[in-house]
Amino acid sequence: MIKAYYTATNGAMSTQNYLDVISNNMSNVQTEGYKKSKPEFSDLLYTNIRGAEGTDTELKSGSGSKINKVDVIFTQGTPVSTGVPTDFAIQGDGFFAVQFEEENLFTRGGSFEITNIDDEKYLTYQGGYVLNKDEEPIIVENTDDIEVGVFVFNNNGDLQQAGNNLFRISNEDAEYSLLEDSRVMKGFVEASNVEVSEEMVKLIQIQRAFQLNSSVIKTADEIEQTINTLRG
Repeated sequence: MIKAYYTATNGAMSTQNYLDVISNNMSNVQTEGYKKSKPEFSDLLYTNIRGAEGTDTELKSGSGSKINKVDVIFTQGTPVSTGVPTDFAIQGDGFFAVQFEEENLFTRGGSFEITNIDDEKYLTYQGGYVLNKDEEPIIVENTDDIEVGVFVFNNNGDLQQAGNNLFRISNEDAEYSLLEDSRVMKGFVEASNVEVSEEMVKLIQIQRAFQLNSSVIKTADEIEQTINTLRG
């Protein structure tokens, strides 16, 4: 019963972490350019079970599973027309670059703002400077002439979520370059790629798995208490 207790506990913890991922996806359904997350599970340690004497039975007992990593799904969201001249959406691969004090971060969110800084009008996002094709902050003189840079990575897996719909480079060997033939739609933003119906189905499945693990934990605890009473 101790084995069942700990296996179910591991399962309950994994499903709770999965629920956190789903909740984060659901809360960003309306966030422009948001990319949903998807966890990947891996098995915990297996132990061999000795078969009856004289048999070749090789049985293994699992210890449950855990979330090994959480991947970001970079599929494109639907372009949504806003008519705002400082809104931009990328068609295809690529990211906008945003300069902060310590580093350059990247985003698919294109709902930019014009901010007055030192008597200049800069294009900004989340408090950082949006960069042009030369990786320089964009100074806005005429909203009709804004040209934002679009940068593409050899491997999007080199990016990790940095919060506020931004990504940072997680691999020092990561390489990115300016995408010369990028298609940028002005007056549009890219919608989140979260599918509400898909997330709801996952939510129901994970809730049932959590309930099942909770039932196993309760049953194992009750049996253990009964055994201890009999021993006494």
